[in-house]
Amino acid sequence: MIDKVKEMLTRHEGRKYKPYRCPAGHLTIGVGHNIDAKGLPASIRAYLTANGRITDVMIDSLLTSDIAEAHADCIRLYPQFSTFSANRQAALIDFMFNVGPGRAATFKNMTRAINTFDWQQAAEELRNSLYWKELGGDPTGTDDGKLERPEEQYKLIREG
Repeated sequence: MIDKVKEMLTRHEGRKYKPYRCPAGHLTIGVGHNIDAKGLPASIRAYLTANGRITDVMIDSLLTSDIAEAHADCIRLYPQFSTFSANRQAALIDFMFNVGPGRAATFKNMTRAINTFDWQQAAEELRNSLYWKELGGDPTGTDDGKLERPEEQYKLIREG
């Protein structure tokens, strides 16, 4: 499951060796690591300062740490998380990684549906969210042929 999450996050976020501003305006590096919110370990910060970029090993280290944090946040918000299918866990870790625990907690109807194993409703709550629109999910009944991030999450949550 962790390999699937790493693949999804890398596909959705890309790999960046130099700091950049994400669409939300946060200073970011690696595979979506939010420097503004999480900072950088001293050794990575020092290397970046000296070289203007970080290495693949550093990107992978940040990604592993960020996935572990998103996983822990999922366990807190969804107490039965460990019983969910690997696909649902991957989708929810990707979701948590992207929005953070504070915003994820505002998805009350989706959270309620997840915590009662109502996967159809959980997926529909995701589809009906502002998040869906912000990240380019297709309107109901349409399909542009691309599998955007929220559409992939929807499919994995719904189908397990």
